[in-house]
Amino acid sequence: MSPPLKLGRSVTRRARWRSGRNMVIGLFVFASMLAACGPGQAQRGVSLLPDVAAKNKTWQWTGTCFPGPSLLGACGRSGPNLGPAQLNGDEWNLGVGPTSTGSVQTSLDARGALTVLGNLSTTPPCTATTCIAPQANTWVRAYPSVLYGINQCSAQTSPPVSASLRLPMEVSAIPPDLIGTTSYSSQAPHATYDIAYDLWLNNSDTKTPCKGDGTVEVLVWTAYDEQALLPGSLKVGTASLPFKVNGIVDPGQHAWSIYVSNVYGDGHTEPWGGTVWFVLDEGHIVEKGTVSVDLSSVLSKVGTLLQDNYGWRSFSTHHWLDTIPFGMEFGPESGALFGAGASHFSLHMSSYCLSVGTTLLQANCARLQAR
Repeated sequence: MSPPLKLGRSVTRRARWRSGRNMVIGLFVFASMLAACGPGQAQRGVSLLPDVAAKNKTWQWTGTCFPGPSLLGACGRSGPNLGPAQLNGDEWNLGVGPTSTGSVQTSLDARGALTVLGNLSTTPPCTATTCIAPQANTWVRAYPSVLYGINQCSAQTSPPVSASLRLPMEVSAIPPDLIGTTSYSSQAPHATYDIAYDLWLNNSDTKTPCKGDGTVEVLVWTAYDEQALLPGSLKVGTASLPFKVNGIVDPGQHAWSIYVSNVYGDGHTEPWGGTVWFVLDEGHIVEKGTVSVDLSSVLSKVGTLLQDNYGWRSFSTHHWLDTIPFGMEFGPESGALFGAGASHFSLHMSSYCLSVGTTLLQANCARLQAR
C-alpha cells in the first residue's frame, strides 16, 4: 500500500465624438461582462428546498415502517416526492423494542423549509433477518434526508431528475463544478449524530442500483458530535478541500480527515459495498449556517485515493453517480454500536440545491435558473 494520501484555480470634432461614443459603448459592454460574471449571475442546477408546493405538510416515520412513512395505520412505499426531491426517513437500522415509542417527523412550513424532529424513546439496532443489515455494527440507526437521484434498491420510487443534472452519470462526465449548498441548523442534545451528504456510486450505469461488490458510498460530514467519530484504525489520511461557510471560502488545508471501510484491491468491496468518509476537523464543523462543498472535487479525490491506495483503475470511467442526498444520521446518545438509548434531535433545512456551471464562491441556491 502506498503512503496515506494527503489530498489533501483624433482630430476633428466628429472624429472626437465617434471616439467618445465608441468609448461609451466599450465601457457599457465591459460593464455588462462584469455584471454577467458578478454576484447576480444566474446559475444552472437543481433546487430541492424550499418547496412551497407541499408547504404545511407533515410525515412521520416509526420503527415499524420502512422505507416509507406511517399513513393512516399503514406504511408507505417511500417518502413523498416533491418535484425532483424525495423526503426519506431511511430508518434502515432502527429496530423495535418492547417499550419503543415516538417517531421521526418531517414537515414543511409555510415557506417550504424542512424540519426533521426525532423523538424516540429507544433506538435499538435492527437485528431481525428481514433487516437490510442485521449485523451492521454501527451506532447509526437512520438517515432522514432530502434525496436527489435514484433511491438505492427502490429505484421505482425515485423522484424525477432534472435536465440540469441527469443521474446516473459517469464520474468522468460530472461537471468539474458540481457544488452542493445547504442552509441548516441542528440540535442534538440526546443523540449521536452527523450531518452529511451521502453519495452513492455504482460500477455500472444501471437504472436500478442496489448495493453490491464495487459499490462505493461517499459520506461528506459537515457537522457531528464526538461520539460519532470513526475509529482511528479506519483513517487513511487527510485532504485539502475548499468549502464555503456563510459566503466566506475556506481553503480547507488538510481540514478533512479521510476514513475508509470495506474497500479492497482492484475494484472490490464487501458484497454490500464499501465506504469512504470525508470528515471536517473539529475546528471547522458547522452546526448552523449556509455551507457549500465542491462535490466534484470530492469525487476526484476519491478516485485518486482508490487508485493510489487500493490499486483501482479508471474509477472515473467505471463508476456512475446515482444519488446525492443530504441529511442527518442519528443513533443513541451513548454512541454504542448495539445501544438502545433514546434519541432526541432536530434538523432545520431552509435550502438545499446542486449548482453546476459556477464556482464555489458564486454558488447560491437563490440564483438557480432551473429546478
